[in-house]
Amino acid sequence: MELLHWKQENLASRRYSVSGEDGPVGELAFRGWTSNDADFSSERINLYFQRQGWLEHDVTIHFKDEVIGMSKTSGFGKTTTTLVTGEQFTFQGKSLDNSRDLLDEAGNILMHFEQGSLSITKGQISVARDIPELTKLLLVATGLYFKHLGQ
Repeated sequence: MELLHWKQENLASRRYSVSGEDGPVGELAFRGWTSNDADFSSERINLYFQRQGWLEHDVTIHFKDEVIGMSKTSGFGKTTTTLVTGEQFTFQGKSLDNSRDLLDEAGNILMHFEQGSLSITKGQISVARDIPELTKLLLVATGLYFKHLGQ
């Protein structure tokens, strides 16, 4: 199991950094105080999350100006992300719990996102199994993005 750490710049910030034992992994930054659009950047991949309207909870995920996935959120805190490859992932949590799980199509937990018990500006991401590097970065970015929106 791999353990990553995420940290919010400060309580009012909409910028998160992710690091592992080998150093920085990437950074998620929202495009403004009222915007739900965000960029994730790392050495290997740059992604852009774009919310589709104010009333809708759909988000498109872009890589190099191409849509590579679409996420739909239900009213019950469950988000399903479908990639153009056909792969599907579910991001879900429980009421009144700050932790979230990211599951594959079979319901296996791929990642567990936790928030610090004494601090709401940092936490950790447990990666349950070997996942290809680019997929892992995509899932970390997507999970952190929806964790922020769920706060």
